[in-house]
Amino acid sequence: MKIILAFLLLSLNIHASVISWQQLSGHDLISNKEITIKSKKKVGVFYFLSATCPCSKGTFEYLNDLQKKYPDFQFMGFHSNKMVSRGVAQNYFSKYEIEFPIFFDKKLNFANKFNALKTPHVFVLDEKGEILYHGGVTNSRFFKNAKKFYLEEALKEIDQGKKPSKQFARALGCYIER
Repeated sequence: MKIILAFLLLSLNIHASVISWQQLSGHDLISNKEITIKSKKKVGVFYFLSATCPCSKGTFEYLNDLQKKYPDFQFMGFHSNKMVSRGVAQNYFSKYEIEFPIFFDKKLNFANKFNALKTPHVFVLDEKGEILYHGGVTNSRFFKNAKKFYLEEALKEIDQGKKPSKQFARALGCYIER
């Protein structure tokens, strides 16, 4: 019961906050460089991924495809895990063809800012920093078993100028190590 209550309170807190996202800086695990992203796009799509969570790995190709399908949206990832070094995370992500930056977030600055709980956990924000959708990418921990594609449905509706009919879906995966 305590877990459910904490989750509901966290969900309410997420919707009440505004997140500034159009200029973010950090170490990008894909390029292995310090970068600053200055975006003029009206929608930001932010993924919390992990080098230690098998649920994250299954979404990489799908997320690349979504980025191509929605070029007017800013896509970005975060690896938030206190227990994983930058070298380990760098080595892991370099094995995959990921076409969006992934910031190394060992101190959990981004995870705490977004109130991210799990990996994968996705947040879609408008240009004002208000959350349009957050939660799971699909209805399954393992992408191959997914029957519902929550993120894609939300992006499609946003691209059509609509508010997503589903603004929250439970994130399924590994808890972020805090």
